Amino acid sequence: MCMRMEGAIIMAKINIILGPPGTGKTENLLRIVDQELKDGTPPDRIAFVSFTTKATDEARDRAKIKFNLTDKDFPYFCTLHAFGKRQLGITGSQIMGKDDYVDCSEKKGIDLTKTSSSWNDNGLVTTDNIYLRDINKSKMQCLELQDYYNKSNVEYSWNDLIHVYRSLEDYKQNNDKYDFTDMLTQYLEFGPTPKLDVVIVDEAQDLTKLQWDVCKKIWKNAKRVYISGDDDQAIFRWAGADIEHLIKMEGKVSVLKQSYRCPKSVHGIAHEIVNRISKRREKEWNPRDEIGEVRFHNHIDGINMQEGKWLVLSTASYMLNEVEEDLRYQGLPYNLYGKPAVKKSLLRAVDAWKRLRNDEEISYKDVAAIYDNLKSGVGVERGYKTLKTLEEEQSYNVESLTMHHGLMYSDVPWDVAFNVISDNDKSYVMSMEKHGGLTAETKINLSTIHMAKGGECDNVLLLTDLSRANQDEMEKNPDDTNRVFYVGVTRTKQALHIVQPQRVGGYKI
Repeated sequence: MCMRMEGAIIMAKINIILGPPGTGKTENLLRIVDQELKDGTPPDRIAFVSFTTKATDEARDRAKIKFNLTDKDFPYFCTLHAFGKRQLGITGSQIMGKDDYVDCSEKKGIDLTKTSSSWNDNGLVTTDNIYLRDINKSKMQCLELQDYYNKSNVEYSWNDLIHVYRSLEDYKQNNDKYDFTDMLTQYLEFGPTPKLDVVIVDEAQDLTKLQWDVCKKIWKNAKRVYISGDDDQAIFRWAGADIEHLIKMEGKVSVLKQSYRCPKSVHGIAHEIVNRISKRREKEWNPRDEIGEVRFHNHIDGINMQEGKWLVLSTASYMLNEVEEDLRYQGLPYNLYGKPAVKKSLLRAVDAWKRLRNDEEISYKDVAAIYDNLKSGVGVERGYKTLKTLEEEQSYNVESLTMHHGLMYSDVPWDVAFNVISDNDKSYVMSMEKHGGLTAETKINLSTIHMAKGGECDNVLLLTDLSRANQDEMEKNPDDTNRVFYVGVTRTKQALHIVQPQRVGGYKI
């Protein structure tokens, strides 16, 4: 159940801090925490809640060091779902896990066996089950399930959805279990309101209706409330974010006006995009003194990413495939969503294998990397991959490994020996070898715009194609699409490279 708090009570103590891209929203909030502690506000009377853990952890860690405090001194520096979990006294064993969904499936005759539900880095509850996804979204938007179903374009029947909902709720009740959203709904209905002097809410533009209601309950009796965010960067409306709430909220408004990220040329592009948003809070901000650079390209061909740090952004993950293929052909190391394109252990193994064949000694960790890429019973004798016979302090050569530690052969190239990796990865690593990138620092990151929110990079390569679904969404809600590209553009610290749409219906900048 969602609830509404009296606006008149809230309005008098609210400070709204609007932070355009790169203006230091988090740093500003950290200074507020510092000042409150200096003024004598007890740390357990301060709440710092956010959409994600990054800001809350940073604020707590900084305060701990500066004021010689511990984690226990800051019980209310956490995500909203963690706040609800704490106030309700929910233990880790009570949270629905994979085994619980399997058990529920068996007992209730529904298929949740492939369900993985978690709270991701963007503060969103994610699941690969369509029914659980929509049940969760209805709760986050404070909609009755029937109302949510009626307004959604889903391909399954209402009877299927309500059956899963009732079965799951019955299972949770009978087994004293909670899912992530329950931590919010249950806290809102039953949880106590702590005694707080100060409540700080970060990333407010991403809060759903349910999360807003939880925040209002948290700050109900607080003396000072600070709400930080930027409605122009609200890109999670599809997940239930209530953007209008921040736009219409009343209180004392201040705008952080100096960006420490975006140069003048990028600011010009950003200004052009943000002016396309029809519903927003007006705010002006200043770029860095540097001019920077904006370049337009008709295709990714010819864009040299060998120098400097790069962030490649798109609206959909599959649009990064062509960039990936090009980087693999060039042998350039890259990360996809923050993770290496190939395991670091593989690169270490290749390097170690070369040295081993040159009669050099290698370390225990080198051996571990090699054995990790050898098939048991083919490249290494069964039972030896666990490295039980090796000592971490020792070095090893070919002779010692083959005679005493299960290595079955060493007289072939690594791409023949390493028989547990895909041909595609082998080709990529061989290309890295050819171009000298085997031990090179990874300076290229590929990501969707949504996954890169909050990040920044010297060079940004922005793909402007839209999927069919994105095009339909742009026609229905152009503000949402404009916000997405505003976020994409404003990740840039120096040079922005814009690839013009390759398909009809792309986003025009």
